[in-house]
Amino acid sequence: MGDIGTVTSHGERAEVNCILQSAAFVRSPRLARLLEYLCAKYFAGEVDQIKEYSIAVEVLDRPASFDPAEDAIARVEVHRLRKKLREYYAAEGASNSLRVVIPTGRYAPVFVAADHASDEGARGSNDSGIVSPATGTGDGCPPLAEQIGMRAHTPLWRRPGTLTVAGLVLCAALIVLLRARPVAASHPHESAAAAGFVPFSPASAAVLPAVAGEEIRILCGQRSPHTDRMGRTWAADRYFEGGDYWEPPRQFLTRTFDQSLYQGARAGEFSYHIPLPPGVYELHLYFAETAFGPGTAGGSGENTRVFHVAVNGKRLLSDFDIISDAGGPGIADERVFKDISPGPDGVLQLRFMSQRSQPIVNAIAVEPARTHLLNPVRIYVQDKPYTDSHRSIWMPDNFWSGGQFAAGSAFVEGSQDPGLYAKERYGHFSYAIPVDQGRYGVTLHFAETYWGLENPGGGGVGSRVFDVYGNGMALVRNLDIYKEAGGSRALLKTFHGLESNAQGKLMLSFVPVHNYATIRAIEVVDESR
Repeated sequence: MGDIGTVTSHGERAEVNCILQSAAFVRSPRLARLLEYLCAKYFAGEVDQIKEYSIAVEVLDRPASFDPAEDAIARVEVHRLRKKLREYYAAEGASNSLRVVIPTGRYAPVFVAADHASDEGARGSNDSGIVSPATGTGDGCPPLAEQIGMRAHTPLWRRPGTLTVAGLVLCAALIVLLRARPVAASHPHESAAAAGFVPFSPASAAVLPAVAGEEIRILCGQRSPHTDRMGRTWAADRYFEGGDYWEPPRQFLTRTFDQSLYQGARAGEFSYHIPLPPGVYELHLYFAETAFGPGTAGGSGENTRVFHVAVNGKRLLSDFDIISDAGGPGIADERVFKDISPGPDGVLQLRFMSQRSQPIVNAIAVEPARTHLLNPVRIYVQDKPYTDSHRSIWMPDNFWSGGQFAAGSAFVEGSQDPGLYAKERYGHFSYAIPVDQGRYGVTLHFAETYWGLENPGGGGVGSRVFDVYGNGMALVRNLDIYKEAGGSRALLKTFHGLESNAQGKLMLSFVPVHNYATIRAIEVVDESR
């Protein structure tokens, strides 16, 4: 490098840190991470290890089976990084005396004095401009759709010994300058932000700070907030990178009390970077397939849309097929995961990666939780929340399919909370309650307010008989509420050690034997300790 101007290692590191903290790269965390990786290899004297394969696997989260001949992601991202660096030095970094250049035909960075930058940028280019998949040289690859692959990482500026006093002073001066004057937005999310979207950036995290103990709820691909029947506020789409807004075909969805959560989606290959205080959380992901499957415009069915979901670099869902997971199209599918925490940078990183067709997600919720334990799930058959005598909150009827909703006609005795029994679901129906792996206790609340001598239906023992199954196993057979509790009196049945099925659900099925099955409320408590 002596022929292009001598610079010190300290100066090079300071220049990288200033680039990473610039507005242009803060808005493009994927390119920032790629630049950080390339420069880290340079500083470690490992330039010979910078290969197309290593970039794809170590930076862009491609699997070990990655084949450069079939997937141009590394070439595409390095091409985008070169362009972003040129944009940076044409604007924010125009006065910098030192510049980072990635010459065409190479992946290793070069540090040059500003007056030599254009010469160095031209070096190493081949005549044809065509990339050779085997060697990874050149930069003539065709533009491809944006592909996302983020992993939790420690930024260079947080690593010991990488920033000098001079570098700190220079970066501080640049930051003050940037805050003192408007910066022209060149990020592809600019128009989305103007429409009410908030892409990920430290700035957007500051606008909507996450406070310990608070929930974060996001309507993916939607431009307006929403308040559900629990009184919980769902924010418009934010903290995302990549993908596109998608408005799914409208249809009534089963297994949800709130259709509004599924009226939009983010589709494509994309990431969410959600700022969180330290702690333990549970993550809820909401999906619904309305584009593919029998009876839809797209037709086909299972194995039409398949994708992966990762959190903080760890695969959470592999080969995920919404139709298969939910049991068909037009069915709300909620997946929940416990023991979720932000990475060392205070950000929860979610990545949605395509396997077949585009990944989608309709909504995301992050809720404070206890270590190794899922928050209790309490459902009762009404359309608004209920607070019981123990100050526990019960959600409106949710996760059901089939049956009918009806009001009870009698006051229910034998409970401190008769309000739980005011209405019932009856018929032949089921509940698919989302849970994580583990063991759960399930309490079912019953009351017979129709059959019996003192009730409108008359009759007595044997008037209503039904079975209850948990994930296909009989929990109770030939249940006769009137026989066990009498008329208009609460009856509780508790079952322990139930495990989730392969789709992350407790599937509770209520099957008539004589007349209709019925339920008033359901409580699920994690017993995994």
